[in-house]
Amino acid sequence: MTGWILLALVGAMVAIDGTSFPQVMISRPLVSGALGGLVFGRPLEGAVVGVILEVYHVGTLPIGAARHPEGGTAACAAAGGLAVAGLPAAAPEVLVTVLLALLWERFTGRTVDLGRRLNERIVQVWRPGPDPGRELERRHLAAAGVDGVRGMVVTVSGALTTFLAVRLAAAWPAESTVAAAALGIAGAAVLGGTLGVFGGWREKGRTFLLGVACGLILLAVT
Repeated sequence: MTGWILLALVGAMVAIDGTSFPQVMISRPLVSGALGGLVFGRPLEGAVVGVILEVYHVGTLPIGAARHPEGGTAACAAAGGLAVAGLPAAAPEVLVTVLLALLWERFTGRTVDLGRRLNERIVQVWRPGPDPGRELERRHLAAAGVDGVRGMVVTVSGALTTFLAVRLAAAWPAESTVAAAALGIAGAAVLGGTLGVFGGWREKGRTFLLGVACGLILLAVT
């Protein structure tokens, strides 16, 4: 029970980080996934899920009021669900976890829109009083609180859904090599499509290949 409470608190922190405070990048899937796994004592598995989901969000630019899938809470939920399932993080289980997270972040993205609309109402009902600065601060804290509660709900419910899906995936007859190949092909396709966001192959191709080489060297060393 303590683990689920901690997961809810982490989900709230991740949700708030993506919108208001402290905005120190813990809402990135790489970090939030590791935190979600850490809650249940499996940070490595959580980091694996976070790394894969981070690939899908390299090209996401959350600027201003842009609408986009919310990868932070989804990664935290997916990693937590995989960790609490207590199964080895084999390729089939990871594949199911990632696929479910990609679907779940679409839902969490919609909840971000709903939260923004609620925050608009909080601001609209504000009327300047004798101490407008303090009243404005209270409204801001209320808006952050709304996002925190939203983060708790979507993270815990997503983790429960992932837990059930991973348990079912344990009986999946697919070979691990098939699941690993699916993850690799999908990740390569996303990276290839993302390259255009940063200037295209002609301008960033060498830098991209250098980054891949450095990453492979780090993997080989570790």
